[in-house]
Amino acid sequence: MSRHAAFRRIRAVIFDLDGVLIDSAPYHRAAFEEVFRPLGIDDFDYPRYAGWRTADVVETVLRAAPRIPEPELVREMARNKSRIAREKLAAANPVAPDCVAVLEELSRHYALALASSGSRQSVELFLTANRCASLFGSVLSGDDVKHAKPAPEIYERAFKALHIAPPDGAVIEDAAAGILAAKDAGAGMVIGFAGTSPSEQLLAAGADLVIQTLSELPDLLCATYESAIADRN
Repeated sequence: MSRHAAFRRIRAVIFDLDGVLIDSAPYHRAAFEEVFRPLGIDDFDYPRYAGWRTADVVETVLRAAPRIPEPELVREMARNKSRIAREKLAAANPVAPDCVAVLEELSRHYALALASSGSRQSVELFLTANRCASLFGSVLSGDDVKHAKPAPEIYERAFKALHIAPPDGAVIEDAAAGILAAKDAGAGMVIGFAGTSPSEQLLAAGADLVIQTLSELPDLLCATYESAIADRN
C-alpha cells in the first residue's frame, strides 16, 4: 500500500493550534501568571486549563481564589492576558519543528483546518508569521464559537466548512478538553499530541493514539490505514 493510497483514507485533518503547531504553553502560562499576580494568585496550574478559552480560565480561577468574577474584571483580565501572550509569541514565534513542512505535505492529500480556542488575533499572528494561511480550508478561533471546548461546536463547524463528514476526519489535539470536543463531534480519528498534557491524560480523555512530534503524522496515518485494511482481509 503506497503512502498516496493511505492519504485517500482520511479526507481531512483538523489541527488545534496552541501546544500542537506552536509550543505556546510557556508564553500563555507566563501571561496568565502576570495578570493573576497582582491579585495574590500565585499558584496558577496552566495544564489544568489547557484548551480553555481565556475568559473561562480567568472566571474559574477567580471563583477558586475566592474572588467575585465581576464581568468587567474578567473581560479586562482576559484582554490583558491575551495582549501579553501575543507580544511574547510575536517575539518568539515558537513554531513546532517541521510544522510548515508537515502542513504543506498533508495539504497535498487532505483538506486542512485550524480550530483553536485562542483569540482570532492569536490565530492570525501564527498564520501571518509562518505564511501558511493558504494551506487551511477553514480557520476558526475561540472568538468564532459560542460554546468553547470541551463542547464540540468548533469541530462540528470545521467539518461543515470543509464539507467533510466527521468520520472521514482526523483531529490533532494536545489537551483533554480538545480530545473530548473532537470525540463528541464524531471525528473518525482523534490523535493526542503529548507535551502540554501527558500521554496518559490524553488517552484517558479518549485519544485513539498519541504522537510526540508532528513529523510522525504522515507515516502514522499511512500505518493506521494499512492496519485497517489488514483487519478487514
